[in-house]
Amino acid sequence: MEINQLSSLVIKFETADMVGAPFSHQILLKMQFAGQGIGVDFQIAYIDREDLSEEEILEEGFSLNDDYSWKGQIDNAWLEPIKEILKKTPNKFNHKALEEEMNFFEIEVNQQPAGNPINQTDWEYFLQELIQAIYETSQKEAPFHLEYRRIDKDKNVKNFELNLYYAKRQAEGINSIGKTDSKPITWAQANAIIQQVFIGEFIPDAALKNEPKHTGKYISVGDGYWYEFTKSLKRPNGNKGYLTELEKTFDPWVD
Repeated sequence: MEINQLSSLVIKFETADMVGAPFSHQILLKMQFAGQGIGVDFQIAYIDREDLSEEEILEEGFSLNDDYSWKGQIDNAWLEPIKEILKKTPNKFNHKALEEEMNFFEIEVNQQPAGNPINQTDWEYFLQELIQAIYETSQKEAPFHLEYRRIDKDKNVKNFELNLYYAKRQAEGINSIGKTDSKPITWAQANAIIQQVFIGEFIPDAALKNEPKHTGKYISVGDGYWYEFTKSLKRPNGNKGYLTELEKTFDPWVD
């Protein structure tokens, strides 16, 4: 899309019909571009929970009231990425009726309804990044923190920490066993790592609650557990090389 002057952006999202409660939700994000920050009016509402018991909701890791709204400003570091995704969005939009497995997604640019972008997958991922920026800025959530730990047979320990600060759109890599050594890492590199990690199958019931001490390779993703490769972190169906590729991603950062 060719945008000479960006004044406002509205993103509307709703999970597909096939996504049931308590996961189903709606999002409305309104953004204004003026001054030193980006003005934000954000709302997320979880829907269709009327027929669920409290236990069923809590068992899925939710609370009894997960709705959230916030008005404020996020950092101007997000302005250029917003312009960039708009630039990559074709002028042709999809106005076909939604199928059951499709999320509803619509954008409005400069108060002009544009409809459903053809590159919807890119927009959905970008929306999640914006939401994390909002959650950090409003102090609803802390910055994302990941650790990769490799314990060799000789008990030599290597550790790599990855921090994503969505509020400022900055990434930090740290080699943190022995001496702390900062590793230069770009936002794109950090996001590629995160996307690769979360393809895997995480099994909390088989994970460690305390820091690992035995030979192996482990990942902690900020939920209080350490996931061991092949035991509590498994490859997704159809991706036999997942764990090997994950090792190749992390090992250069600790060696």
